[in-house]
Amino acid sequence: MPISREQEATLLARVRRGDRKAFADLIAPYRERVYATALRLLGNREDAAEVVQETFLRTFWKITGFHGQAHFYTWLYRIALNLCYRRLTVRRREPQPLTAMTPDEDGAAPPPEELVIDPADSPREQSDSQETVSLVRQALSALHPRDFQILILREFEDLSYEELARRLRLPKGTVMSRLHRARLALAEQLTRLGLNS
Repeated sequence: MPISREQEATLLARVRRGDRKAFADLIAPYRERVYATALRLLGNREDAAEVVQETFLRTFWKITGFHGQAHFYTWLYRIALNLCYRRLTVRRREPQPLTAMTPDEDGAAPPPEELVIDPADSPREQSDSQETVSLVRQALSALHPRDFQILILREFEDLSYEELARRLRLPKGTVMSRLHRARLALAEQLTRLGLNS
């Protein structure tokens, strides 16, 4: 459950004085949410866990640079998205085998439903779905970071235009036009990769 602005301010003050317990309390409500987003984007539990760890390490080391203009989670989430984007960009340069998209050997669940393969599908349909998932991730990684961020916030986090405007500190009209441009850019990338959006 998210913490209030007052609790956040108190915890931040303690963190800036070197209180590591306060930092653990500050990030605890967001750990699962950051992990779920990283897993959806990266499709790999190990990569998602590494992004979560790196996000919290960077957050800890850069906490003095956070001045509270936005909610702490907004700042934290932006760090996580940037790290996911970098990993996807590296992956785009180094093609991944399709097996990276399937459940782990220990039977762990695949990524959440936005980018998941239906087990009821035939092997051919599953293979086609895996290829589509891989191409969508590749297309996302080819976007400008600003386009990547607004699409993820809208499509994965399901934020309204008003919430996007608050989160990004932009007028609603600007949010709508950026989102439109980002969707066009994604469609262009998907077409380039042979997928119709």
